[in-house]
Amino acid sequence: MRQSVELTWAGKNKTEEKHEACFREIERVQVNPFWGTGDYYEQVEEPSALPNETDNIYCYGDNLIFLQNVSQWAGADKIDLIYIDPPYMTDIAYSSSITVGSSASETTIQRPAFHDRWAQGLNSYLDMLYPRLQMMKNSLSPQGSIIVHVDWHTNHYVRMLLDEIFGRENFVNDIAWCFGGGGNSRRHFHRKHDSILWYALSSDYVFNPQFRPYTSGTMERGLTNVKGDRYRLHEEGALMQDWWTDINKILSPTAYENLKYPTQKPKELIKRLVAAASQPGSRVADFFAGSGTLAEVCNEMGRKWVLCDSSPLALQTSVYRLIKTGSSPFKIISTDYMVNDAQENKLILKKPRVSKMDHNHFLIDLGIEIYQPAHISEPFEGGSFTDYIEFWEIDLDYNQSFKSCCQVLRSQRYKGPLASNMLLKLETGLPRHIAVKVWDVWANQTTAIMELNPV
Repeated sequence: MRQSVELTWAGKNKTEEKHEACFREIERVQVNPFWGTGDYYEQVEEPSALPNETDNIYCYGDNLIFLQNVSQWAGADKIDLIYIDPPYMTDIAYSSSITVGSSASETTIQRPAFHDRWAQGLNSYLDMLYPRLQMMKNSLSPQGSIIVHVDWHTNHYVRMLLDEIFGRENFVNDIAWCFGGGGNSRRHFHRKHDSILWYALSSDYVFNPQFRPYTSGTMERGLTNVKGDRYRLHEEGALMQDWWTDINKILSPTAYENLKYPTQKPKELIKRLVAAASQPGSRVADFFAGSGTLAEVCNEMGRKWVLCDSSPLALQTSVYRLIKTGSSPFKIISTDYMVNDAQENKLILKKPRVSKMDHNHFLIDLGIEIYQPAHISEPFEGGSFTDYIEFWEIDLDYNQSFKSCCQVLRSQRYKGPLASNMLLKLETGLPRHIAVKVWDVWANQTTAIMELNPV
């Protein structure tokens, strides 16, 4: 018999508004990156056509709306594992600071990421999280699990919610992720661990044991001296316990993994959780996606993924990350065209130069003449308009939604020159609508379209 102990607060039992939504695909990405570092990047062949379908989806917008309408965008497929790293009620407005330009001419830019402030304190926080956890439960497959990453601010409240929604009998683990780093409090011990709460939908959940290397002393001594001849060391290592000290936070601002997104979690941590609680081919979701770590991990581990976030910076950071790491194709959907598409920004394309190569092909020199953010009167001293562009994409056959077939990035994010031209070899045929989309360093998107009718 399930016990009736539960967490209550003012407004808990209010009826949550049901949002009927019509989802629209706003972009489909076939990752084909080019690391342009000068005025030109030469691409000699037309990129391959984008697939009609993809298993990987980025849901841009309020996760509650997507969770209330899962069948509309996910079909009949359930989710096998949900990992979320929601806000912790820290009372912080998180932002990201970056430096753009060359060493001889730099400027610092501050970008908002998300806020973790709640008008009515704990009541508002619980009002946000409670219905979302309920909806996540409904989206899980029979063997599914949810893993919720929290810290000392709210772990006890969140665990009570999970007990109520999933049942105390379906609690699997409370994993203590221990990490180092600075701290200067003289009123309490430094708070240097997070809680990772794992609950299953039923007793028939997926669990793949994980192992850690034996210590050098254990390797030298072995187990036979302690436990007798019947015991041997496992080839895989020692079975992992529920406190992890071998993965540290991303502490250095210059760490190779650091994407300048606050609250970003290390890949190795997410890899371990995905490996333990899912199988190859599983669908795995993160409804507070942040920097998109889960998607990169799933690509490497043969899982299908779903990301969801309402932060423009989270979307842009994730898309950049997926392009840079050579992701399998994915699409971006939204409830409406709410993407930060800042058409008040000035994006002017160069007049394309077209030359015929043979009977079936022509060469087009395609490029950006100028990009001018609306709130910037002119480039900073010694800078270029490309300093404000993080990356740009091309759709060679634009029709309502953007189909990204190739992307131009810097060799080093935010640093050094970015190519503003691309040379493309295309097949002759019908007139084309070519679109160029710029993603700027403030997480704005701006699109310009040209018609091309080569003779």
